[in-house]
Amino acid sequence: MMNSMIKENGVTFKELEKNIYAWVCQIGREFTKEFLERYDRMLMEDRDKKKYRNKGARQTTVKTVYGEVTYQRMVYEVIEEDGTKRFVYLLDETLELDHVGLISTNMAELLVKGITELSYRECATKVSEMTGQTISAMGVWNVIQALGEKVYNEEATLTEEYKKGHVKGEKEVPVLFEEADGVYIKLQGKDRKKEKQDKAEIKIGIAYDGWRKTGPERYALENKVVVAGFSKAKEFQEYREAVIAQEFNLDEVSQRILNAEGASWIKKVKDKSTCFQLDPFHRNKAVKEKIHERTAREAVLELLREEEIEEVFRYLEIYRNSLSDDDEIQDVEELIRYYENNREGLLPYQSQGLDLPEPPEGLEYRNMGTMENHVWSVIAKRMKHGHRSWSRRGGNHLAKILAKKCSGKLYEVTERLRSPVFEEEKVEELYGEILMSAKAPKKEEKGYEYPVMGHVVGLDGKIQGERKRLLHMAGY
Repeated sequence: MMNSMIKENGVTFKELEKNIYAWVCQIGREFTKEFLERYDRMLMEDRDKKKYRNKGARQTTVKTVYGEVTYQRMVYEVIEEDGTKRFVYLLDETLELDHVGLISTNMAELLVKGITELSYRECATKVSEMTGQTISAMGVWNVIQALGEKVYNEEATLTEEYKKGHVKGEKEVPVLFEEADGVYIKLQGKDRKKEKQDKAEIKIGIAYDGWRKTGPERYALENKVVVAGFSKAKEFQEYREAVIAQEFNLDEVSQRILNAEGASWIKKVKDKSTCFQLDPFHRNKAVKEKIHERTAREAVLELLREEEIEEVFRYLEIYRNSLSDDDEIQDVEELIRYYENNREGLLPYQSQGLDLPEPPEGLEYRNMGTMENHVWSVIAKRMKHGHRSWSRRGGNHLAKILAKKCSGKLYEVTERLRSPVFEEEKVEELYGEILMSAKAPKKEEKGYEYPVMGHVVGLDGKIQGERKRLLHMAGY
């Protein structure tokens, strides 16, 4: 009934909402255009006129959360000491738009958050719907690659600083828990042909200092740090250590404990003082895959639960000798080798005779083995399944952004874009000038005073169509 009544008066509430949203976005674009052009004129007047020779105005467009803003800014000719010429836009340099292209910080953050859950095409569609503008899947890809490259370069810088001994975190903890694993994802054609393999491994590492209870039978890892990427073992270990050292003061850590599935590269990411524990999930999974007889499987798993390690090996030897099928014998021998190579980690860390200090207040030391869940939540959920395939570069960049998200530090991906670029006094001055020239609602101490009649930015030109009906419904 109400819906039909609204229709008789002109528009449905859905249409009204869309019209108001479009109208407000238009006002925002007009205000932003005016602000940028006025700020550019300030830069022009304050510049070193001997260094920057004015060559006129050029038009460009920046994508914002309320649509595309097209504006004019001045270009300047600069002559270097060697006599070469280059052209610069002082406004673009101030905005630092060269880092990710003509995308605003808020827009970049929307894209980063979206891409951790959605495909590039889906992210482009959703963001376009939210912002009332159009951005293509390739446009999203370009932004993510630029930001991923920034994260990659920052990692390299951090690693070099760590090697020089310049990295020391503030958190002081007695015990540091670490986990590592890998997940294979499909490579795209070019890299697949180059490497002569269909898949490549993304390495994942996490570190934390204990478990904090968050509810009945619910716990969360405390101060979790996550790293990921396509890397060789040495490169991965150096960066992993650098990130851990950035968060924790390793000089104050009395015991480090590593839970992993026993791959050869993982053995290289621990030193002699680190206690190694074979990941329980992979330890038990190997039994289920390699022993085909149910009774034997259950017997081995029971011996592992009882921590009878020598009995495990004795039982496996006897079981192997009882088999006649060559494939079954080979599987058991592979299981024996796997356990032999990781014999030191078959016992959980609590049973390895460690003299652990008391956990910090509010934390607990519990059974390790969260890596499989992190493999899923960090990488596999977004990158492995479906018909998705990745280039080395593109997959590496996205993996690092996903790791930032899992660490609770997704903001760091665009943090470089957050630095103040406008002088506060000039911003206030321009706000005043624009509002006064537009005769827009004036700010009075705690808010705006309405209504104010007169010119409103975004309502230039003939009032007709949806805007006319909207104004009529608003009482104008």
